[in-house]
Formats: sequence, structure tokens, C-alpha cells
Amino acid sequence: MDVTQQAVLEKQKPHKNPERRINAVFITVMLALPILHWIIFWFVVNINSILLAFKIPTGDWSMETMRIVVRQLGSMDSDLRIAIKNTFIYFTKDVLMLFFQMIIAYFFYKKIFGYKAFRIIFYLPSIVSGVAIATMYANFITQSGPLGVILSACGVDPVPEFLADSAYATKTILLYTIWLGWGGNMLLFGGAFARIPTELIEAARLDGIGAFKEFIYLIIPLVWTTLSTLLILNMTGLFGASGPILLFTKGAYRTTTIGYWIFDKVAFVGLSAYNEVAAAGLIFSCIGVPVIMFFKWLVERIPTVEY
Repeated sequence: MDVTQQAVLEKQKPHKNPERRINAVFITVMLALPILHWIIFWFVVNINSILLAFKIPTGDWSMETMRIVVRQLGSMDSDLRIAIKNTFIYFTKDVLMLFFQMIIAYFFYKKIFGYKAFRIIFYLPSIVSGVAIATMYANFITQSGPLGVILSACGVDPVPEFLADSAYATKTILLYTIWLGWGGNMLLFGGAFARIPTELIEAARLDGIGAFKEFIYLIIPLVWTTLSTLLILNMTGLFGASGPILLFTKGAYRTTTIGYWIFDKVAFVGLSAYNEVAAAGLIFSCIGVPVIMFFKWLVERIPTVEY
């Protein structure tokens, strides 16, 4: 073998790249922590929860826990049944509010008179501490608070205890969540509207399109990616929708939701309730996952507009 051939073979031999090795080590180290976190705090926890659903508090394998949960689901007056009903109410409210938030964001996008002041009014409750707002709201609607004084002056006797009466408590908390829930999604819709090319809007105006048709036939298709994403995210809260139950009623007066029911069992009942909570969670997951996947498939069938 002459010198020329040997030089060619040397060039063809793969040389070890120290930079590539450093990158591989760096990527491995950076991925190790999130993977370890996922294994410990998601995989192990969820596997343990599934196993707990088929055990009793003594640790023995049994279907009794599942039967207990199913009986509660069938009982009209059980806390779990009340929690499911209230959770669906909050979930429906969240979905409906999504469309109202988009409409309000559209008005801001059109720069209606006083839109800057209205934007502050809608966003302000989201900026202030939730505990402070909840305390203010609870004091405002008491019998001795401003609302109670107004109702008493109008001849309402007795003034209802809005947070201490099962006829009003859930509706009162629901109203609070509506008042406090305008900010976040409106910012997302505002960002989506800001991306719409002004040429399209101007061309629609030249064609004589009105505000209603502009919103239905132009705005919604152009922001459908944002809207569909928020709809799917809301759908994932099918069994997790709730309100500040702990701050207002601690689940009393038929105000509990699934989220608070789980918290109450874990925080105040303790280890003896873990199996019941795990069984309920497994049942809700088996129902919710197919529903959410079907809804996601249905939403994604609607074509999106690229611009």
C-alpha cells in the first residue's frame, strides 16, 4: 500500500469528535432530571393509585372499594353525586365563558369607545390576590354587608345567607368565578386577533361585510387554532372544573365539587380514604379519556386557516 492510499484511508476513518461527546453528556444530564421527575411523580404515583383502587385500607386486594364508589354514584344524596353535578355546572360555565371571552376580546380588537377602561375593569380582578378578592366578596354579600343593607332597604326580609344556604351557595360561588374568570383567555384571544392581517379586514370592509358576518365568517376561522386549543384544554377539565370552595364553604351547603371532594378526603379523612379516592379517580379517568379523545378528534376535523 503506497503512501497516497494510506492517506486516503486515514481520511475515511471516523475521528472521534470531542464536541459531539460533550453535547451527548450535556443532553443526557439535562434530560435525566425531568425523566426522573416523571418516573417518580407521575408514573409511580399513577400506578400506585390504580393499585389502591383495588384494595381496602388494610392493604388486602378487594373490589369492595369500587362497589362503595359505585353505590355513591347511584345515590342521589351522596356527596360524590352532588360533587359530580356541581362539577358539570362549573364545566358548562367554563365552556360558555370561552365564547363570551372571545366576543369581548373582539370588541376590544375593534377598539370600541372606552375599550381601554373596560380592559382594565375586566383584568383587574385577575391581578389582585385570590384570597383578598374572595374575602372582599364574602363580606360584601353578607347580611351586614353592603348587599345585605341594600336588600334590606328594598324590603327583602329576611336577607338570604348566600353562602350559608344550599339554595344560593353554589350559584353565589358560580357568580364569583364568572366575575373573576374574564382575564386569562381574553389575553390569548387578543393575541390571536392581533395576528390577523389587516389587509383581510380591509378587503372585507370594501366588500360591504358587516360586523356580525365579519366575526362569524372571517374572525372565527382565522383564530380557530386558538379557539380549538382552548376548547380541548377546557374539555380536559371535564371532571376537574371547580371554584374556590375551600375559601367560601369548605364543601358545605351542597357546594362540593369532585376536586374539592378529593381534597377533603385526602386532607381531612386521611389514609383510610385513599382507596376510595383512587377508585373514584380511576372511574372518572376511564370515562373522561375516551370522551376527551373523541372531542379532540372531532375538533381537529374542522380545517384550519393558514395565513
